[in-house]
Amino acid sequence: MSWFGKILTFLVFIGAGVWAYFSAAAFVTRTNWQVRADQYKKAFEDSEKFREKEARANAAALAALNQLYDAEKKRVEELDKGLTDLKATVAKDDATYKQLLTNYTTLQAQANVRDAQVKAIQDELKTTRDRNNLLQDQAVALVLLKEAADRARIGAENDSRLARAIADENAKKIETLTALVTELRQTGGSGTATVLRSIEKAPAPLPENIRGTVEANMSTDGFVLIGIGIDAGLEPGSKLDVYRETGGGKYLGTLTVTGSLRPKEAVAEFRPARPVGLTQLRPDEMPRKGDVVGRVR
Repeated sequence: MSWFGKILTFLVFIGAGVWAYFSAAAFVTRTNWQVRADQYKKAFEDSEKFREKEARANAAALAALNQLYDAEKKRVEELDKGLTDLKATVAKDDATYKQLLTNYTTLQAQANVRDAQVKAIQDELKTTRDRNNLLQDQAVALVLLKEAADRARIGAENDSRLARAIADENAKKIETLTALVTELRQTGGSGTATVLRSIEKAPAPLPENIRGTVEANMSTDGFVLIGIGIDAGLEPGSKLDVYRETGGGKYLGTLTVTGSLRPKEAVAEFRPARPVGLTQLRPDEMPRKGDVVGRVR
């Protein structure tokens, strides 16, 4: 075989190998395409089923969304209506607020005026109160002065009554003594015993519960005015104890009722418990207004 034939045979052999390769590749490719086609078909069918299922689900969801949309649309309409009503209410409230603001401004101005008036009234009240306090203090001072004047007047009246009573007593004594002297002169001294008996006649006994008080301070000659008299059973010569209940109690002495007697008062002569003269007594040993008088025990 020549070289050309060998080369040709070699080429034929190579071509047969290439043809076999391509044939195998075509078979393999066709086989793979079939598998893939089956897979694609199955995937397509599954996809169609899923699409149909999803479409049904989407349709149900769309229906639900439509219902929701209708409900929301209705709610929005109601909200729009409520918004319109609210706007009307807001407009009305705004007008009311403006009116209230105007009223508040007016009332604030009135309140300022009222506060000024109240302050003026308070200032005037303070001035009046201060004036009233001053007047009250002056009134209290005047009352105290009046009470002091009344006490002085009462003391003066008591002293005057005591002085008149003492004067009456002395006048009666003078009359009595004058009558006795005349009687003695007429009898030439023979009626001395009768005269002495009339002078020294003992007074009637006093009631057990007799009690009174000294009404006027003791005079310099030893006479005091007491607050009981004929109505209590006193008569000239009646003797009474005089003592002081305050300061622990103290016996001062005795009182002898004189002839100056009235229904509710009498003049009595003081005899101290201590046997000394009146000028030698201490001030607390002398009778004074308010001391108690009673029956001699």
